[in-house]
Amino acid sequence: MQKSILSHIAGNFISEYENVANSSIAYLLNEYSASRTALKKLIEIEEVPSYYITELSTKTNGRPDITALDNDGNKAVIIEGKFWANLTKNQPNNYLKELSNNGKLLFLAPNKRVTSLVHEIEKRIGKYDSRVSVFSWNGFIELIEKENNKNHDQFLASDLIQLKELCNKMDSEGMPPLSDSDLDPMNGRRSYQFASLLDECHALLKKWEHSDFTKLQKTNSKYGYGFYFKAFDFTCKIYFSDHKWYVRDTQTPFWLVVQKDWKDSIEINSFLKVKYKSCHNNSIGIELRSGMDKDEVIKHIVNTSKEVLTHLKAEFKFQVQHPELKK
Repeated sequence: MQKSILSHIAGNFISEYENVANSSIAYLLNEYSASRTALKKLIEIEEVPSYYITELSTKTNGRPDITALDNDGNKAVIIEGKFWANLTKNQPNNYLKELSNNGKLLFLAPNKRVTSLVHEIEKRIGKYDSRVSVFSWNGFIELIEKENNKNHDQFLASDLIQLKELCNKMDSEGMPPLSDSDLDPMNGRRSYQFASLLDECHALLKKWEHSDFTKLQKTNSKYGYGFYFKAFDFTCKIYFSDHKWYVRDTQTPFWLVVQKDWKDSIEINSFLKVKYKSCHNNSIGIELRSGMDKDEVIKHIVNTSKEVLTHLKAEFKFQVQHPELKK
């Protein structure tokens, strides 16, 4: 994921991502006509206001994230930015009470939540309501980008990149509300079993003639469980990572990290990329297949690790023997 200053600040100093994103949307709508044109097309309204306020309180119907006031001070548009938080008791019914005639209520949500949010909103209203729209954050940003391309404004383009990266960060790292499937005891059982598998991989690799576990231990961390060892001239780590399981394109819980002297880190990564599609920053996702039983998983993790390390040893040996080929 590309980093941006907005996502960095939000991630390190601010706990309420939604507030940051909503303030950003209000800013874009106030500052750039292309943003307002995109909004007008999205919610299918003849004209949208040019003035947008964040967290404008009402007497009894809550405090919408963004409220757009027309020239007479009426609430023509309400925008509610959601990532993974549940709907509040005021959403959407009480917000609809605040709208002027022909007013519109727009919910922005992550791509993966749009469909479920539509069902939840319609359930609360009791039927489909044409005044309510649900759209993705990235979809709305792309609409604004399309409008901006007609008469390019570099400042708006830069702002949109910042907001897009913040939304992507929340899409991948935000915590959805717990579901019944999340609370299924099988999840805990599987995590426990994965850690146990690594204990057996540890025992098998200790028998490998090229491995060295001297003064190296198993480790627990926020992101998983694993162990260190040395093989050839490499320092290695095999671990189970919940985090990489869902943020990397390689959908596997098991990873092998290979390190050498700092000056060789680029070479390691380049050697791995040639042969392994699941390579990322000196690490390899150990891909599994559906239907594997316990013994097959253990054997595959161990054999893949040996294969990767043997491959790297051969590449470095070739490089030493043929320095003229080194870029």
